This record gives sequence, structure tokens and C-alpha cells, in this order.
Amino acid sequence: MRRSGIAILAAAALSTTLAAVPAVAAEPHSGGTTAWRNGALRVDTGGVVSRSDLVLEKPSWQAYQSMPAGNGTLGAAVWAEDGFSAQLNRADTFPNLKSAGRLTVPGLFPLMRASDYRGRLRLHDADLVQQGGGMSARSYVRADKDQFVLEVTGADPNVTQTAELRLWDGRTPTAHAAKGTAALAETFTDEESKGRTGAVAAVTALGRDVKAEVVDARTVRVSFKPRPDGGFRIVTGVPSYTGGDLGKAARTALAGSGGSGIDRAHRTWWHRFWAGAAPMRITSADGSGEYMENLRAQQLYMTAATMRGPVPSSHGGVINMFSPWKDAVHWSADHWWHFNLRQPVYTNFGADTEEFNTPYFRLYLDRLEEMRAWTRAHWKGSEGVCVAEFLRYTGTAEACDSTRPPDWLNRIVTTGPEVVYNLWLQYRYTGDRSILDESYPLMRDVTRFYLSILEEGDDGKLHLHNVNALETQWDTSDPAPDLAAMRVIFPIVAGLADGRGDRTLARDLRATLPKIPDFRTVTRNGEQVIAWSGTDEQGRNTQNPDTEVLFPWGVYGQDSALMQSTFRNRVYVQTREWSEDALQAARLGRGEDVKNLLIQGTKDFQVFPSGFTAHGKNADALRESNYYNGWGAVVSSAVQESLVQSYEGVVRVASAWPKGWDVAGSVQVQGGHRVSAEVKGGETGVVGVQAARDDDLRIQNPWPGRKVRVADGVSGRPLAGPTDAGVIPLRVKKGHSYLVERVDRPVSSFRFQGVTGEPATEVRHLGNRTLGVETSVPQIPGELVSVVAPDKLRPLVRAEQGATTHVDRHYVISELPAELNGAELIRGANNDSKMTSPAGYLTFDLKAPATVHVAFDARGKGTWWPGWLEKDGFTETGATVKTTDTTFVILKKDFPAGRVTLGPNSGVSGQGSSSYFTMVGRR
Repeated sequence: MRRSGIAILAAAALSTTLAAVPAVAAEPHSGGTTAWRNGALRVDTGGVVSRSDLVLEKPSWQAYQSMPAGNGTLGAAVWAEDGFSAQLNRADTFPNLKSAGRLTVPGLFPLMRASDYRGRLRLHDADLVQQGGGMSARSYVRADKDQFVLEVTGADPNVTQTAELRLWDGRTPTAHAAKGTAALAETFTDEESKGRTGAVAAVTALGRDVKAEVVDARTVRVSFKPRPDGGFRIVTGVPSYTGGDLGKAARTALAGSGGSGIDRAHRTWWHRFWAGAAPMRITSADGSGEYMENLRAQQLYMTAATMRGPVPSSHGGVINMFSPWKDAVHWSADHWWHFNLRQPVYTNFGADTEEFNTPYFRLYLDRLEEMRAWTRAHWKGSEGVCVAEFLRYTGTAEACDSTRPPDWLNRIVTTGPEVVYNLWLQYRYTGDRSILDESYPLMRDVTRFYLSILEEGDDGKLHLHNVNALETQWDTSDPAPDLAAMRVIFPIVAGLADGRGDRTLARDLRATLPKIPDFRTVTRNGEQVIAWSGTDEQGRNTQNPDTEVLFPWGVYGQDSALMQSTFRNRVYVQTREWSEDALQAARLGRGEDVKNLLIQGTKDFQVFPSGFTAHGKNADALRESNYYNGWGAVVSSAVQESLVQSYEGVVRVASAWPKGWDVAGSVQVQGGHRVSAEVKGGETGVVGVQAARDDDLRIQNPWPGRKVRVADGVSGRPLAGPTDAGVIPLRVKKGHSYLVERVDRPVSSFRFQGVTGEPATEVRHLGNRTLGVETSVPQIPGELVSVVAPDKLRPLVRAEQGATTHVDRHYVISELPAELNGAELIRGANNDSKMTSPAGYLTFDLKAPATVHVAFDARGKGTWWPGWLEKDGFTETGATVKTTDTTFVILKKDFPAGRVTLGPNSGVSGQGSSSYFTMVGRR
């Protein structure tokens, strides 16, 4: 249950099954410290959140180092290329989620290249602040409007500044410029539904002498001078757009961007968000605990910055709103995989941020009629609705089709039950019965679908046939996830059906429950484990169907020897960023497994300094073109579940908390109650409960075998106990708070010390992974060269020892002829190394006469070197460049000022090693 602030009422009489007892005297302050005071864990929210700020020790010159900003519907990737770049992306430009464009401000080169540069993504304020060379820049996406704002101070008031908005090849926008405002707009029509989407990007500046112009068909520009004090503001409004008067749309997009205090509502929104989220501070000797704290904070920030639209912003785990890679989208931009949506949904329950699950639920609730129609047409003989694992934004699917053979997605039918269960959990965490009222038709129809496809066998049991066990087993029978799903959702929906007079459905569901087959077991590594399904089809993907019984379904838990052995002997161990091994380990009380899995998974997947990951292990960030967000949710849920969990109807505190990590934090449990705990040196201190509603809780004794009691959360007055029972029943009243404490270490024996924090001051490290930008390759503004095409080669660097030679590899110069030191370097693209066309592969303009040196891989001489080198008059110099990859032969040619065109890397189809790079110096 979200809280705008924690207001705790004075504790009243407590009704519980324990008998009230008088207080037991304890030596004051003999038990260490606690942050619990007056009914709540006392937290300096801004200070704790700032511990997870992303520090930029160097500018983020490369796209993969971009920092994310967003307001839930508009996202921005911000990096230093061309002085300042921000790619602006909406989450609703279906079917292909094309970007609204890229903003560049070259006037910030002096800031970025300053020797005293420093930067910080401030999570609490949701802004990126950068300083250097006497200048400062603050950028953010307004929480209250779809506007990206850049505020600059310290610029030379006499130097004209420009802000360009541009798109790229393949895009066909309409351009507009008038009265200091420039805009690009493009619409997109879906061939299947004929629906139209689109976006307008309109830019203006608050400065002097503001002028707007259309540069070309895909570029607009605003030019201006800063205010006399050297300050200026650039605002880019990016609302949705489906056509009409572009000038009017541009003005509307920028409404409210002038004057002072435009960030007031933005700061207020974000501060309220963080005040409502369950806090957590982790400390450890090796820094691994802090790293996980940072990843959790980044996940919460990302959630609030992307999940305020009508549908989820993440597709197949890809968070496109923060992409700096033009229109590149992995997988399908217009479809959702449910498996990749479930991790952040579960994180939000524990983090007390469950309102950000709304887009997830709307995706399915708003498309119920379309899903029903699809099921009728494609799953013959069925009733109700099959919710497709792979669902299009139009409500159609490429799954739930019994007329087609099984494949990676077709015949997975557990998606519907997961949506049903998450709707139920949303109700359990919020207490909002309107959720059940709206969602009952979907919940009912999902169970009706199952009832219609079950077949009675000779054993009298009801079996599922010709369905998939996730993506792992195809065309199997009785998958473990489905058997678990029916056991969980059938009683829930039967109870809801009773309350709505749907007695036939309630009767059928209850009659089916005893006929659901038992989980088949097999022997694996000498131990009995749950089988993936009732048959033995081969494994295809690397999901573990057997561990689904534990999460998400919670049929068995840490007290089940069968579940423990199944987890220990799972076939696939943490293979992808969506792997939930650490969360499952937490549910099983395996604290050291939690720690080891989180550390190893972060080292395997988190390749980006923003905290985002690649899809698989040990990817090269330079060669990636999408950010994935699933791992952040896995980390968040795992640490939350390790501290406090309630999935089996019992609240367990620190049952899986890793050794060597200290923590002070809170987790929301079912019922919407917030449970707070502190663990120091492996010992749990007091445990606090803030009740969201009248409820009966069962709390596992946090100190097994020791006598505990319940006390008033404000006064500390004992209310019930003592008892050494393994599970403590506790009846709570809405708005009251309670303490569970050891009799020999009551809260009065602890000295108060709030949970505080200081802003991060340096890049965080975990092995070879970092949070924040520690190193980068500085771009130079071209004094002699301006690259026209391809766009990816446009950023120039200085030729020198240690300079990178390719935009998509980490190769650097190790030896360079003295005469080329300091030349302007056009890097190569190794992904193009085997290209034999086009003839005009590289085009650039020379501002003065120059000597152009091309460095070709020596391994290709006499075999695949292209013919244009000789044809165009390039001659070998006898010198070479050595890099950390190989040796390159240098050829040169003199050119006058003007346009230069060079050919592709290879002259033989299918051959080519490292691509050439180009160095240009004045004649």
C-alpha cells in the first residue's frame, strides 16, 4: 500500500492469542543501535537514495554509457557525443517503437572536455547534473509533462549556441520551423489494425535572439545566444501525435516550458515517490552488498521512469525508452513476452511500488474481448480465454493456437494463470476490491479455458495434453507449472465465483482440484526431484519448469525436502538476465546461494554503467544495441525476499539474509503491511510492523528458540508474550505499529540511530563491473574533418597511443608514427569488415587541404584489400600502426578542401579482417 508519508496512530489495545505480560527490565542501550522510533523505521530518504547515484568520473562519450531519464511515458538516453546528445523515445509509437529523434547541443563540448569534469545521475531528484570548465548542465524529463529539459549555466553570452533535432536514414518526418520553435513529426500506421500512432518532437530555447530553421528533410535547428549571465534553457516537448497542424502541435508540446520553477512539480513527484518506496540500505566489507542496494535503487528509478503509460514499456526484457541506438529493438517491438514482465511486477509488491503494475494489468484487461475472439478462432473446442505468452498490442497473438504445431511460444498456457494470480496479489497488497470486480471476467475465463481442455485419464485424474512447459518442453503433458497454477488459482477463483453467484463455476473448480495429477518425480544426480512435466520431451530453452512450483506459485517452500532437492539439482543455472535462481534461493532460505548467485549474475550480465544488462553472459557493451532490465528486478526481489517474505502465509524475517551483509530496510508483505528489520553482524535486531489494515498475521520467530514478545510500536510497551513458539500469531489494527522483540533485548535497550546516507562519490565496482562512468574515449570537435556518412563513424577522436581504432571494438593504438600523432581519427566499424559495397562507404568533408592516411589490416594485403586503394591513388608509406588487435599498413593520399569518398573495407566477397580506419592531418 503506497504511503505519501508514514503516519502512525497511537497504539490501542492489542487483540492476540498471546497473553499480555508486564515489561522485563533491560539495561538501557545495551543492545546496539536501532533506527526504529515512534512507530516506524526512521530513514533519511534522500541520503539513502543518493548512495545509489551514478557517478560520472568521465563524460559518457559513447552511446552504451548513456544515462537514463524518463517520466513514465517519455524516456531519454543522455550521453556526451557531439557535446551533448539525448535520444528521445516514447513507449507508444507502435508498431515498431520508433524514436522521436535525437537532440544535440555542440556548445557543451567545453564542459565535457574540461579537465575538472564531473557528473552525477541523481536518483532522488531524477536528473543528470554535469559540471566542468566553469559550466554546468542539468537535464531531466519532467515528471508532469512530456518535456525534456536542459538547463545550462556558465556559457559565453556572446557565443551563439545551437540545438539540433534530427532523425536518420529510413525515416520520413515532416519538418517545421517558426518563431523560435522547430519540430519534427512522423506518424506510423499499423497494417494489421490500421491504427495510427506517432510523435512530435518540438524544440525551443530560452535565451536571446532565438531563431528556428529547417536544415534538411530530417533535421531542424534552433540557434540563440545565452542570457547575459551565461545561462540558457533548451526544452524539447515530445507528446504523441497522429497528424494535424504541426505548428499547433509544436506549440502545445512546449506549453509551460518558460518561466522559473518549471522543475518544482518534477522534484515534488520524485521525492514523494521515494518517500513511499520501501527503503533499504545494505553495507558489507567487500562492497558487494552496496552494489546490490544500488541495483535495487536503479530498478525502482527505472520503474518510475518508464511505467506510467497504458501498456508496459518493456518488451522481451528490453527497455526501449532509454535506448540511444536509433530505432534498433531486439525481438518484437509490438509484442510482449509475459515471462519478461513478471519479474518487475513481483518486485513492485515488495517495494511498495505496486501502482506501477497498472500498465501490466491494463495490457491484459483492456484486451479481453480480443483474446476471447482469438481463443475461439484458434483453440478449437475450448471455452473462456487463453492468454498468449506472446501478445501483440492489438490483442492478437502468435501463440494459443491448437491448430499450429508447438513452438517456442505456441502452446504455453500458464500465462493466463500468472496474470490471474498477479491480479489477486495486487488486491492482497493494496486491499482494493475494485481490482477483483474489474478482473473477475478475465479470472473466470482463464479457469474456464483450463476446465475445457483437461481430459480425464484411465487413472481418474484430469490431464493436460499437447501443451508446453514454458519454452523448455514442447508438446508435453501435465507440465509442472500448470499443475501448480491450477492448485493455486482454482480455489481463489472459486471463492470469487461464490461471491458473484457463479455457483456452477465454483463447483466445477472445487470438483477439479482433487483430480489434478500429483507432480511427477524423477531422479537427478541421485536425488528425487520434481519433473518438468509428465513426459520426457527434450529441453529447448533454459527455463526450469520444475522450480516454477516454488516461484511464482509457492506450492512448496523452504520446509519441503523435495523442493530443496529440486532447486539444488535444477538443470539450468542462471543462464540469462531473466533467471530467477536468486529469488528462488531466497524463498528456500538459502542465504549464501542468494549472495553468490547475485554476485555471479551481476558479473555475467551487467555490462552497462547505467546498471542495465545484456541478454546473455559476458557480452561486449560496445557491440550491444539494447538495454535489458530483467536482472535489476531479479536482484530487487531477491534481496527483498531474503529480508522479509510472506508467500506461504507466514511472515519470515531475515530467513535468507546473506552472511557478511548488514541491512536496515523495509519490505511490504501481503496485506499491504510494511515489515522493517535490521541485521548487523548476522544478528537480527528489533522487527517492526506497520499495519495497513485490520488483519491477522503469522510471524515466524526471528530468533528460533528464544523468548519473544510483541510491543507497541510507538511506546515500546509490552502487549503480548513472552513466547518461544516457532510462529507467532498477531492481530493488527489499521494505522497501528508493532514491535516483535527478544525479551532479553527489548527496543529500550537499543540506542537510536537513524538510517542515513551520503551521496556516492565514486564509481561503484563489483569485479569487472561498474556502476557509473570511470573511463571513456573523448570525442574531438572536427577542426579539419566532418564525417557525412556513415553516421556511426561521425564522432572523431585524436590519433595517439591509447586511442580506440574502431567504434564497435575495444582495440587501441599501441604504436603510432610520430607524424600521425594528433591527427583527426575516423574510426572503423569492424562489423563492416567484410563489406564490398557501397562504393562510397565513407564520406567526409575537408575544411582545408589535407593528407588522408588509411590504415589497412596487414593480413589482407594481396588477398582481400579493395581495388579502390590503387585506383584512387593511395600509396603505401612504409609505416605501420600497431594496435591491441593487429598491425595495420598505412597508405596515404593528398586531397584539396572539399568532399572525400572512400570505398568499403574488402574487395573479395566473404573476406576481410579488421576494418580500416582513417587519419587526417593538414598538408
